[in-house]
Order: sequence, then C-alpha cells, then structure tokens
Amino acid sequence: MNSESPNRNQRLPLVSIIIPTYNRARTIGRAIDSVIRQNYDNTEIIVVDDGSTDDTHEILEKYGQRLRIWKHEKNKGATAAKNSGLNQIRGEWFTILDSDDEIEPFAIDTMMRMPLSVNPDITAVTCNCLDTTTGEYSGKGLQEDQYLDVKVLMTVCKGEFWGLTKTSLLGDDRFNEKVEGLESILWYKINDKAKRYYIHAPLRIYHTEGKDRIMKARYNFGKEVAFYENLINEKHFWNQIKTYQPSRYFLLCRNGVIVMTASNKKELALRYYQLSREVARSSIIDLSYKYKIVSSALARIKALKLSVKTYLKNR
Repeated sequence: MNSESPNRNQRLPLVSIIIPTYNRARTIGRAIDSVIRQNYDNTEIIVVDDGSTDDTHEILEKYGQRLRIWKHEKNKGATAAKNSGLNQIRGEWFTILDSDDEIEPFAIDTMMRMPLSVNPDITAVTCNCLDTTTGEYSGKGLQEDQYLDVKVLMTVCKGEFWGLTKTSLLGDDRFNEKVEGLESILWYKINDKAKRYYIHAPLRIYHTEGKDRIMKARYNFGKEVAFYENLINEKHFWNQIKTYQPSRYFLLCRNGVIVMTASNKKELALRYYQLSREVARSSIIDLSYKYKIVSSALARIKALKLSVKTYLKNR
C-alpha cells in the first residue's frame, strides 16, 4: 500500500485537537507542546478547562492565540468537557487528547496520509499508543496495518487506542453526559458509519504513571442510579453489545436489575430483566438467566447496601 506523504501544494484539511483538562497544570503544557510540534501544517488546538482551581489558566495564557480556550466556571466532569470541545470543532477532522498524554511529532501527518494519499474513502484512522509504565503497546489484539470493521473492533480490539475521525461522522451526536464513563455509546454510532483504517504504530504516548482522571470522585450511588436510568434508552448501544459482546450485555443487564431494585425503581428493574431475556432461546436458558441475576444480586447486595447508606447519610 502506497503511503507517501501528501503533496504539500494541496490544501491540507484542518484537524481539530481537543484537550479537556482539570487541574493538570503539571502536564497540560506537555500535551499542548506535542501538538504544536506536529509536522502537519493545519491544526487547531481546543483546550477545555473544566473549572480548574490550580495554575492551569496561567499556563494556558502563555500560549496566546495558538489555543482556542473554552472554560467551565465549575467542574462538570470529563464527559461534559469533551462535549464542549466537540461543539467548538472547526476542522474537517478531529481527535481528543488527554491532557496528561502527548503525541509524536509525526502523528497527525502519518494518519492523514491514509485519506489523502492512500484511499480518500477512509473516514477514520486508528493508531496504537505506547504505555509509559509497561513500555508496550496499550492497544491489544492487532498485529499489522489493516482495515477495521465493527466486528473486529468489538471482538478483537482491547485496551487503549487513539486516532482521527472525520467530523462529518459526528454530526449532531455527542457523548451522553448522563451515562458518564461509557463513551463507547457515541463511538459505536460512529463506527457504523466509518471506513476505518488501523496503523500498527504507537503515535500517542499514553502516560500511565500516577495517572488520574479529569474529575476525581468517590463512589456515588445517586450517579449510578442515573447511569442505569439513562443507559436503558440507548438502543443502538444495546443492539451492538448484544451482537458482539454478550457477556458484557448480561453484566450490564444484571447490574441494571440490581441498582434499579435497590433504588426502588421496579419498572426499570423489570425492563433490564426483559433485556436480558432477549438473548434467551429456551425456557431453560431463561431460568438460567433468572438464577444468574438473583445469585449475582445476592453476591453484590451487601456492598451496595453499604454504599446506599453512605450516600443517604451524606446527602
């Protein structure tokens, strides 16, 4: 496959790089500098400051007009920060980079060669990442450059990957902020529309030493209730995991039954149970699901009761 660099006389598509951050004054400069050093000539950097209370703002100011900054007055969490960035995209392509990671100087150029010089039908490009703790690729399951279909993405690929996506695939879709932490809801929709190519190279440096999150929080039973209240309505997500990840499908159904029952939302608990039955093909299997759900609930209920008591006590 020919992967020569694109003709520099042709217009390079603008690539929007979104960097959400929260109290990452120590690492945000490293992430931004890695984007500025790109040998691809047409990028924009969108930094979403999710209500930082450290020196993040002062560091961002030093970059002047090289950044487009969107600030949340209060911390809203990782999902909301990423959505704010998506709303600011001007580029034909986009990506999201964690504010404690960095990318190789040739990362954007290498990936953009695929649609520009190899196959113009390519609308998403995935690469691997280098885990700084292990020194190994963080993405598992793939061993060579290749096209990726939905089945391979959902049954073979494991771990942390990175890449570029054509903005037209995004449309009006965004991460579901009420189902925080389950970003695959959006990516599964994009994958259905994308012609995706994988480059077996670590173009992103994935810093896992002392890694934290955009927003640190203790377990919150109220948030878990909201999570399962809203997840039940993501029909596309359920169809995808029922087809390609049945074990995960069952686990989420089981947890939905447990959490909705514990919060006295019996109708939603029943809906989760009915979801689980969609993979049952006989009365024996159906009874097996009933047994698994009940036994799983009993195994988890002690810890959940303690969490609920703590949540109610601290309200």
